[in-house]
Amino acid sequence: MTNYKFSGIMYGYSENDRPAVALCRSKNEVILMPAPTNMKQTPVDYTGALSELLPQLIEKYTRDVVADYLNSCSEKLLEVEHNNDVLLATSIDERAQAGALKGLVAATGEYYTMLARLPEDIRRFLILMGGVTSNEISELLNAQPNVGDELSRLASVMPALQSIRPKNHVMQIDPISSKLAQLQEVNQVTVSRRRNLTIQTTVSLYCPEHMKIDGNFQLTNYDRSIINGVISILESGSNSFTVPMLYHAMTGKENPTLDDGLLEEIKQKLDTMRRLSINIDLTEEIKAHMIDRRYTDGEDKLQSFTIDSYLLPLNKYIGVVNGKKSEMYQIIDTPPLYSYAKMKNQISTVSIDLLKAPINNNATTIPLRTYLLGRIEAMKNQNNSIMRDIILFDAIYAELGDEHSDKKRKKRIRDYAAIILDHFIKLEYILQYEFIRDGRNIRGIRIYWQ
Repeated sequence: MTNYKFSGIMYGYSENDRPAVALCRSKNEVILMPAPTNMKQTPVDYTGALSELLPQLIEKYTRDVVADYLNSCSEKLLEVEHNNDVLLATSIDERAQAGALKGLVAATGEYYTMLARLPEDIRRFLILMGGVTSNEISELLNAQPNVGDELSRLASVMPALQSIRPKNHVMQIDPISSKLAQLQEVNQVTVSRRRNLTIQTTVSLYCPEHMKIDGNFQLTNYDRSIINGVISILESGSNSFTVPMLYHAMTGKENPTLDDGLLEEIKQKLDTMRRLSINIDLTEEIKAHMIDRRYTDGEDKLQSFTIDSYLLPLNKYIGVVNGKKSEMYQIIDTPPLYSYAKMKNQISTVSIDLLKAPINNNATTIPLRTYLLGRIEAMKNQNNSIMRDIILFDAIYAELGDEHSDKKRKKRIRDYAAIILDHFIKLEYILQYEFIRDGRNIRGIRIYWQ
């Protein structure tokens, strides 16, 4: 399924001082809210588990009560489908599309609110229904024919709402994303140098006071990897995820098991970025004709243009399944840095298999892999002016915050880089690489990709 998806709202003023609002949209961004089918308690044999659970529910609550629960769930999901169908209509105008988008967000929120209020065993049954295709529903209908209508109706909706596992990893390779860890509250980011002209974009970050006090304001390159993971999920056709789903999008690791420490770390970073606002003033870039014209052309010439939104526009849903708290995040708008990178044609998409180098995934290797991929993609991208085929280790150490680390630590980073690059060669992403030496000192890496 494909659909239209609004990007972050971008505000500007035309020459006659009339407000100008651009709602950028692109195809292949699917607006769906999946049922959380990837929880650890979910058996692989969905149909068999449901066949055992349904008679127990009927015995405990009576057939009529179970049917009412199924009907209620079906009605909520049908409302989601209705809004999604409206968004899919080719003849829909902008106002109707905006209304359908708001309706979809509200309907999916009501669905998860309903799930949170249900008895635990009923909720488990409904969540498991999301893992059953319409062809597999016949076994359930044979087991309990008297609730067949409700099951058939539910089965017709649930498969369309399942999440899609990313096959590609999507990266922003624009100047602002590359400097994410260096951003302060107000920044002048140099985006281009042309002879005697330096073009800068103003980037402002705003956060609640308690975040400043708690020390949660400063972003890191690990946050950049998380943002790329969220974007990869969005581009795969999903607009919601759990932390394990996000970790897969960041690492390529199938069915990852996250320890409590890592789980809490990622959740904390997500919560920080969904509360952190960012404002990007594109005025100078537009004057220098650095923005894709389809976003800015019109009858009136824009005098100013900004993108303003939360760094990660996410809703968070918390529920209890099988006695364990589970959390899901819903992407309610296109992340602003992604909107910016798309306007500059500075987006790269690579196979998620490139993330699967035989190396432990941690706070060092994940940003390192992101950095190497980003630099190589920037070398390959014709829209960038980066022609250099050498990546300096001083830049890598700075990227990871290891400029002042000891020799042992820096050697470990070089070893990690070699394992990652060997994996890239194995998948034919690059042809070869070589370490550049300055005497006994290893200064950098030369990349051969063509």
